[in-house]
Amino acid sequence: MGSKETCLCGISEYIVLSCSGACDLGQITDMVARRLRDNGVRKMNCLAAVGAGLDDYIENFRKSNLLMLDGCNSCCGKNTLLKNNINNFIHFKLTDLRLEKYKTPINDDIIKKVYDEVEIIY
Repeated sequence: MGSKETCLCGISEYIVLSCSGACDLGQITDMVARRLRDNGVRKMNCLAAVGAGLDDYIENFRKSNLLMLDGCNSCCGKNTLLKNNINNFIHFKLTDLRLEKYKTPINDDIIKKVYDEVEIIY
């Protein structure tokens, strides 16, 4: 989609959020989101801002092309968005790739596997 200098700003902004949870899958979601950001595919933003109830972020996310990366079946990210009436987003869960919580190595092969799946999601 572009280089690091590409601006993905505006009402149709492409944003990625990650659960960034404490387990291996949460760490992978964070690393993939950062790679999407670094490659200019999506702007990475802060899920914690939604949990904190920061209205400016919530309103912006409602108007954006939002990709939510969750690591496991708890879907903390998805549920945080829904709890704050953010309903129009794309949800991707790493366990759908048959990655298992607490059993998935954090390495370049796994990160590439996940990245390749989500880079093309619009």
